[in-house]
Amino acid sequence: MKNEKCTNDNPSPERTLIMPIAADKSEYKTRLPRVFLIAEDGVMHCIRALKSLNLSRYDHIYITILRHLDEKYALTERLILQFRINGITNAEIVVLDQPTTSQPDTIYQTILQKDIHGSIFVKDADCSFCGDDTIGNAIAIYPLEELDWVNPKNKSYVSVDDMYYITNIIEKRIVFHFFTAGGYSFESADTYCRYYEQFRQQPGLYLSHIIYSMLLDKHTFRPVLTKEYEDFELKFEKK
Repeated sequence: MKNEKCTNDNPSPERTLIMPIAADKSEYKTRLPRVFLIAEDGVMHCIRALKSLNLSRYDHIYITILRHLDEKYALTERLILQFRINGITNAEIVVLDQPTTSQPDTIYQTILQKDIHGSIFVKDADCSFCGDDTIGNAIAIYPLEELDWVNPKNKSYVSVDDMYYITNIIEKRIVFHFFTAGGYSFESADTYCRYYEQFRQQPGLYLSHIIYSMLLDKHTFRPVLTKEYEDFELKFEKK
């Protein structure tokens, strides 16, 4: 059933960045999720994932976390301190009472809770890159061969045609030259909600599934070639 809060005939021009960090893994019972760890320079990894972007482009920035992890590890207090230290003034923390089924679900719950309309930019917390997003539908990409070391099973891959449009996106299979760099732009939060609602019962749901369905329905997505891509998970594995 469609949730009426995800419907708006006159969406506002506001731009919103959403960083979903609501995974609920068994190891989090005994250790802090690694994206909340602080590097040697004093910057939390998920904040580093934000700082490489031009945050002044967004009216709102929401980092979504789980309540029981917030209470266990004081995540709200840690994040607020990081906002202040790093001069991020337009960020807010969204706390979910229950774990979500997937990253797309976390994004959806954030949209509902904050009544978001207009364009959204979804930023993964476990990587950083330099480059601008667009107010339209787009995916941040990076060429696979530019990385010295990569875990290919953790990526999704996109095909780009000669006119510089994305024509396909596939999860966990190296079939194209570019992989997604952890940034996804949707022209309309309302459209995102409608497509999510079609797939909400599907197990193992990724953003790539929603985007692929939108591509089949003739929604166009542009690739945004990024620079200085850094995968934090690879850094953690090296330690």
